[in-house]
Amino acid sequence: MTERPPVADWTTDFDHLSEEWAAKSPEILAELRERCPVAQTERFWGAYLVSRHTDVVRAARDTDTFSSRITIINDNHPDNIGLKLPPITLDPPEHGPIRRALLPSFSPKATDELEPTVLEMANRILEATAGREIVDGALEYSQLLPVEVMGYLFGVSPEVGPSFRRWVSAIVRDGLADLDVARVAAREVQEFFAAQLRDRAALGDKAPDDLVTTVLNAQVESPDGGSRPFSEIERIGSLIIMMLGGIDTTWSSLGSMLLHLGTHPEDLAQLTAHPGLIPSAVEEFLRLYSPVTIARYITEDAEVAGCPVGEGRRVLLSYPSANRDPGHFDRPDELVLDREDNRHMAFGVGVHRCLGSNLARMELRVGLSTWLERYPCFELAVDPEEVTFSVGPVRGPRSVPLRILN
Repeated sequence: MTERPPVADWTTDFDHLSEEWAAKSPEILAELRERCPVAQTERFWGAYLVSRHTDVVRAARDTDTFSSRITIINDNHPDNIGLKLPPITLDPPEHGPIRRALLPSFSPKATDELEPTVLEMANRILEATAGREIVDGALEYSQLLPVEVMGYLFGVSPEVGPSFRRWVSAIVRDGLADLDVARVAAREVQEFFAAQLRDRAALGDKAPDDLVTTVLNAQVESPDGGSRPFSEIERIGSLIIMMLGGIDTTWSSLGSMLLHLGTHPEDLAQLTAHPGLIPSAVEEFLRLYSPVTIARYITEDAEVAGCPVGEGRRVLLSYPSANRDPGHFDRPDELVLDREDNRHMAFGVGVHRCLGSNLARMELRVGLSTWLERYPCFELAVDPEEVTFSVGPVRGPRSVPLRILN
């Protein structure tokens, strides 16, 4: 990755692809909320960053002005970004029918049925760490579980797991600053899912009941009451976005949970003593360590919080910042394990609210509870300053070495 010029002023020269942003974004965002709720930069062909809760919500719900046809900000010119990932890169009215066709696979019922399988996966992954003094909660656990889950849902061999991890990192992390890396990964993952679709089509009625078959057979309902199958672009794009969303966000969230507990013994003690708090704790972790920042494409000149934003540029909507806005949350920078009023937007807001939120919540609950049952006492094995975070729109710890205590 090429070295990036240092940021002169985060209000007028922000760079969300820098290592400084990855390390210090909560502190940077707190300052922006206070003195510059709409930051701007001439990097990325001109872009903006919205940090306050109210402004993020308004922009996310104004799909006419803030289009989802581009959801990332990188060094590529907006006109050159062509990867279609429906439904996330579609606006209403095209967005709704695609999303509705995929929703049943992520319903509460489907998620409940999957839970025993996820529990077995989590226990098997942790069994491989038995007897160790140091276990990396990111590399050896949180980055493995979602990959196994999505591989199972796609009906593919576990041997594909390393490729999933490489594609995710290349597309949503390294590839944002190195466009050649992103192009290679995008081509490879498109070819992979195209081959999977051909395999299911060849099997006909004997095709397994997995996400690839579901997408192959999915129908888009028309306003006139008719329907049509997904196009090939819609099929491949929806499979790619399910892979990206189902893996990177979940492993980042679970890694952040373990990092926090490894550095906050009082919270660890409370959770292990009161495991009934785990569901509310998961919501609070999602609020405090929201991993995703999403981008939108500005279709016409507009204003956000009184600040002009220009047509043809892109804007970052910071869900992590909105979830720490003191105007909407009491004690926003504290982890309150039994927080009752917690309408966070870790899964987004508006029509593009995360399709797989039920699945993510279940994986995080199972992943956290399984770890705590096996390792109820642990601590971070390195200085917290040594922990680094991923660069890009999904923030999570790259490595979380934990010392297992008796």
